[in-house]
Amino acid sequence: MAEVLDGRAHLLATPGPTSVVFLRPGAAPRFVHRGEVVRLMVHPAAQGRGLGRALLDAAVAHARLLGLEQLLLSARGGTTLPAFYAGLGWTEVGVFPRALHLGGGERRDEHWFQLLL
Repeated sequence: MAEVLDGRAHLLATPGPTSVVFLRPGAAPRFVHRGEVVRLMVHPAAQGRGLGRALLDAAVAHARLLGLEQLLLSARGGTTLPAFYAGLGWTEVGVFPRALHLGGGERRDEHWFQLLL
């Protein structure tokens, strides 16, 4: 991700790396108080071990160190991810119906979440 190389995003990963998360602080003056969890990925063989939660906790802690006041993230509908984030205290703030094109004509909703820090 070019944004990591030029300092516009932060990369946090587990050893291996079996999982990774990208945190992008707001760049424009109106958005400097917030950031976005751009991608949280856990290798399928490592799922179910709490790595996703640990990485998300690390991203939240890092966001606080950066002085951010809120975080946003999106999750693909039709998966366990919306319930996962809601269960960790994130508030669902919107759903974009059929916003994600997965190929083969399949569309999924995109769920947006916010966490106040």
